[in-house]
Amino acid sequence: MQGIKGFFSRYKRHIMIGLISGALNGLFGAGGGSVVVPAMERFLDIDEKKSHATAILIILIFSLISSFIYIKQDLYDLGIFIYSAIGGAVGGPVGAKLLKNIPKKWLKIVFGGVIIITAVKMIMD
Repeated sequence: MQGIKGFFSRYKRHIMIGLISGALNGLFGAGGGSVVVPAMERFLDIDEKKSHATAILIILIFSLISSFIYIKQDLYDLGIFIYSAIGGAVGGPVGAKLLKNIPKKWLKIVFGGVIIITAVKMIMD
């Protein structure tokens, strides 16, 4: 029993970040990254670029699990999925390559700007 307790004690911040951002991803269909990235930087002291890259992997798992539930509940549009996935397959590698070359300061500014713009649009709609 000490092993499980020790594991949770050692990784409780990681687990809490995953729990909260996973719930947001399942609830909103997205949004996990807006929590995961700043949380990893602040609570796990992870570099900005590494936190963005790690968040993509974490969100992949969230998205796969949530997708199965959405598909089972028939809450998806196959046409939107296909065309968006094609765009994402092209845009994803472009963004991944750009991440390496963007200064950390600009990465924070752009990421923060996207979150602010998204929040304002959501409130205004």
